Amino acid sequence: AATMGDIFPEIRAKKQHVQDVIKLEEESFNKTLDQGITLFTQAADYLEAFKAVYPQIEEDLADKNTGLNWFRSGEGQRYLSFSENELKKLGLNDHAAFLKNARLFAESSSAENWHERNLEFEVSRHNLKLLIGKFSGAGAFLLYDTYGFPLDLTELMARERGLAVDKEEFEKLMEEQRKRSQSAQKKEVIELSKVNISQPTVFVGYETLDAKSTSVGIVGVKEKEKLLRSIATASTPFYAEMGGQVGDTGTIRLGDKVWHVTNTVKAGPAFCHVLAESAHDELNETPIPYEVELLVDRPRRNAIQRHHTVTHLLHWALHEVASKEASQKGSFVGPDKLTFDFNSAPLTPAQVADIEKLVNERILENAGVSWTEVLHNDVKNRKDVMQFFGDKYGDTVRVVQIGGEAGQLNGYSMELCGGTHTRATGEIGLFRIVGESAIAAGVRRIEAVAGLTAYDVMKLDRELIRTVASKINSPIHELEKKIESLLAHQKALEKEVQIAMQRNASNAASELLPLAQSVNGIPLITHNLGDANGDFLQAIADALKGRFKGVVVLGGGSENAVTLIATVSADFTAKVQAGKIIQAIAPI
Repeated sequence: AATMGDIFPEIRAKKQHVQDVIKLEEESFNKTLDQGITLFTQAADYLEAFKAVYPQIEEDLADKNTGLNWFRSGEGQRYLSFSENELKKLGLNDHAAFLKNARLFAESSSAENWHERNLEFEVSRHNLKLLIGKFSGAGAFLLYDTYGFPLDLTELMARERGLAVDKEEFEKLMEEQRKRSQSAQKKEVIELSKVNISQPTVFVGYETLDAKSTSVGIVGVKEKEKLLRSIATASTPFYAEMGGQVGDTGTIRLGDKVWHVTNTVKAGPAFCHVLAESAHDELNETPIPYEVELLVDRPRRNAIQRHHTVTHLLHWALHEVASKEASQKGSFVGPDKLTFDFNSAPLTPAQVADIEKLVNERILENAGVSWTEVLHNDVKNRKDVMQFFGDKYGDTVRVVQIGGEAGQLNGYSMELCGGTHTRATGEIGLFRIVGESAIAAGVRRIEAVAGLTAYDVMKLDRELIRTVASKINSPIHELEKKIESLLAHQKALEKEVQIAMQRNASNAASELLPLAQSVNGIPLITHNLGDANGDFLQAIADALKGRFKGVVVLGGGSENAVTLIATVSADFTAKVQAGKIIQAIAPI
């Protein structure tokens, strides 16, 4: 703010907001960092243990008759206390493969099976031998991709533990991710014809939804691995996908041929009408250029225009209710919904309700919606004309205005926008906000619907309320009171169940006390409680804490889930660790 505030005054105006966002981002990243450090520490501890035991593994395996004695040795058990899945979670994929093959090899019996397993084991052992003293590239990539650790941070932490990061594997995984990202691109425009499509398409869709034009080229558009044909024309009423607004659909007529347009995209300055696959053969047989009639899907365009126009009202209402500093960070405008992204603190339920009400009030006023083209220099410094910091504008810009007099730039909502809009706010109909949530630190998203879509959402809400009222046998006007009564009754039942469970747990604990035995001088109670869930096992363990000094290990299985609980009283924690007990028995 001090250094750049003279050039960018908005930095000073939003100084507190910037501080709040940075604080939230730092707190969030610190939590993620802690998780990543825990993962790194577990992986590094494991690698150190493996490095220590590996010479013994090599010594045991030098004589094939010895087999895998290290598997049953103390050091071997320390190494093998992790499962393959746990190793994969730490990014230690090569170690997981080694462990899997070691187990299979140790369990093999027949001569043929033994040699096959031995070969697999030797290959994985050879691969792993090359990685002794190295922190795996897969682990470094996991820390980078999931926890935001830059590679140099992982390398620094690894060096402190006497390890080197496998950068070759890391770069390989990074390249694979880049390729996946590129292949996930939704569309790719490929010129199929040798016809020049560099001439700009004249858009006439602000005034009309059907027009005649001349084709200027055939263009391929790659969508989800399919290469679809499209027609570029000299002029069109079809709006091409841009500025958050989706592309138009409709039909193109050529004589008695009717081709369905599934989307409209831009290829340079040209508008390309993407055709359904059924039209491709006919299109290939038709010489170009040719005269065509273009007809936009009117109901769909009208639905899109309602959502786009109400996006402007939403932006204005957000400033009125939440903060003048809230600015748009992105949007999506389609026929079924709109999303609006903005920088702000979370909105309260009351603020969301106020914004929704304010927008609907403006819709009822049925103010005019107009647009005019002006020189960018004439409006770029006007604070009442919303424009997006960092966007590139040409010499001439289009201002969409709601309210005021057409062309006078005196409306209550004015934005630079190239999209299509209703002629008046009343055409929007009903407006409903269906969600408000965070999508990034300091950035919120509102999802909303308008027109008949909003009516459909309201209808579904009404039907849901009727269904709930019917299921709990309550009149709609008494629904809230009935739900409160049911919740109170449920809490009372849960309390009774809790008391009963504690009583049963205390009785079970009393029955377990006579079963205590001594192992290496340490008192031990261990029991399989059969069909018992985790809550009941924990209650028994808690009941034993005040009545038994020693080690308690309990197991139970309920609803296809196994629960294992180990507790160690304070007198014996120096000799026994509960976590290591679970670590040893869980794989079994």
